[in-house]
Amino acid sequence: MALAANKIKISGSCFKWCLPESARPYFIQLVLKLCQSFKHIEYNIRSDYDKFTSQQVDTIRELLHLNYNINDDCEETLQLARQNAPTLQSLTICFNSVTDISSLVQDYDGSYAEYPCLRTLELRNDSELDTLYSDDVRFSRTELNILRLPVFAGAITFPGLRRLCIQIDYPFGDDTLFRGNSATLEYLDLQLFPALIDRVNHYKVFTPESHPKLRYIRTTQLVNYELPNFATAEEYVRFALSVEPHAQVRMIHDLPYDADLIPIPPLFDGFTDLHTLSMPNMCPVFRDVVSLIKSLPNLTYLCTYSPTFGRMPKGVTVRKLPAYVISKYAPVSERFRRWHFDYEHNCKPSEIARCVLLLALVCPNFDFIDPHYYRHPWLMSHMKRVAGLQGFKDHTKRLQRLLTEP
Repeated sequence: MALAANKIKISGSCFKWCLPESARPYFIQLVLKLCQSFKHIEYNIRSDYDKFTSQQVDTIRELLHLNYNINDDCEETLQLARQNAPTLQSLTICFNSVTDISSLVQDYDGSYAEYPCLRTLELRNDSELDTLYSDDVRFSRTELNILRLPVFAGAITFPGLRRLCIQIDYPFGDDTLFRGNSATLEYLDLQLFPALIDRVNHYKVFTPESHPKLRYIRTTQLVNYELPNFATAEEYVRFALSVEPHAQVRMIHDLPYDADLIPIPPLFDGFTDLHTLSMPNMCPVFRDVVSLIKSLPNLTYLCTYSPTFGRMPKGVTVRKLPAYVISKYAPVSERFRRWHFDYEHNCKPSEIARCVLLLALVCPNFDFIDPHYYRHPWLMSHMKRVAGLQGFKDHTKRLQRLLTEP
């Protein structure tokens, strides 16, 4: 009877301890037979004997999906991907060391591989950056030495990519991963190593209207890297925003320590297509949240760190605060709906509650904070207490939506 399934996941980390030496060849043959029978392979076994030989790899053909976790020697894995280039639709490779992956693009005879059906390419690392990159490697992989990286001028290897994730040090000396897919790319996830920043800038990968379908962009700052990529949070955000201005979803993670100094206007002005923004390391005061929402007229969702109200305006008491905020800021946005923020124990829950309720007074359709916080009695109790104060009680009907658990 033929198998109806078309996907197989092979995982484990203890086979070398539980299998006798004599059984290991049979185990790898079994794995090989399984891989020959399926079109979607997820392979995650770490040991010294689980590697296929080049001859064995050559028998695995016409794969559609390949997800591979590899050890130091990855040549057979890259061969497996390359020989299935004509049919692969998605490829994920997770490395645990610094690796030359040029053979993913170029065959032994020097010819270029082309992945015409590939829609998803994810290159990830599986190690802590502090152990993955020694001091010597950190120095040799900076933009000062990019000329040492392989260059494949003119080759269009990934012409139909829709989803691209680069969470390893950028492996090429040119724009190989971006070339030829500007018209199809929809999702981009970048770990901002110096080499990647240099190549993107040098080859002018992102220019106005260059990626018409790119709507989701996630950037991660490499905070543990020996050489900082950006001198300030403003420089980092400015670079992240330069990647396709018409993106609808942006996640800007690992902001530096000075994130509270970001000049929201004019930095965020003009991004009229953006409806979702995540900056979880930004510690905003209330006026920054208002400025950000005002700068982004179509914003519906925002993720930040826990907010504070900041310094009270001169002559304004808590009782007068709602009227002051309404007169100074309203209306802010009718589109904004949701706010997620991370909470730490050093934050003041009463101040968070005040910010949430005040934002509701100037954003008439804001009615939802992350449900995680509704499950914490401390926040709901503080919101109800603040809502009962003089000045806030005048807006009970409006605030009731936020005081009702979903």
